[in-house]
Amino acid sequence: MNKKILTIIVIVGISIIATVAYFLPTSYKTIVNQTTNATEGFNQTAMLERGNMAMGFNQTKIHHHFMSTTTGGEIMIMSTNMSDIQTINEIKNHVKDIQYEFSQGNFTKPFYIHAQIVPGTDIMTAKKNLINYSIKDIDGGSVLILTTNDTELLNAIQQFMNFQSSQHMGH
Repeated sequence: MNKKILTIIVIVGISIIATVAYFLPTSYKTIVNQTTNATEGFNQTAMLERGNMAMGFNQTKIHHHFMSTTTGGEIMIMSTNMSDIQTINEIKNHVKDIQYEFSQGNFTKPFYIHAQIVPGTDIMTAKKNLINYSIKDIDGGSVLILTTNDTELLNAIQQFMNFQSSQHMGH
């Protein structure tokens, strides 16, 4: 399939998921966030294939680590090969992209990658201005650090991190 057509399909798919997520009643989003079972009907291979497209690099060449902290959370992405400069640069670019997107309340990439609404993102979107996003470059990749002083938002960030961690287990 031609790369242009594939890109258009991905953009349309992400737009549809984002539109559906935006127009869902808040009460439904809350129920989804409280009851999502991360392993029920979960297909990690399909998730990794969607991740290849959304993140712009081969998911088999990286490790993802999602950690809850007392002030928010951290998303660490590292190359499995410390001399793979191309993948390391792609990781750093992706982390910069999601820093910007998340700070705008845009969580379409996680929605697309996981093919569902990701727990915590409704509150993270509503209170986007109360989250501080910073990037720490590390050997082989980058870390996106999310911090907040808001208790409800802290809980939402931790839901997001816990869900992501369960989905990316072993990856």
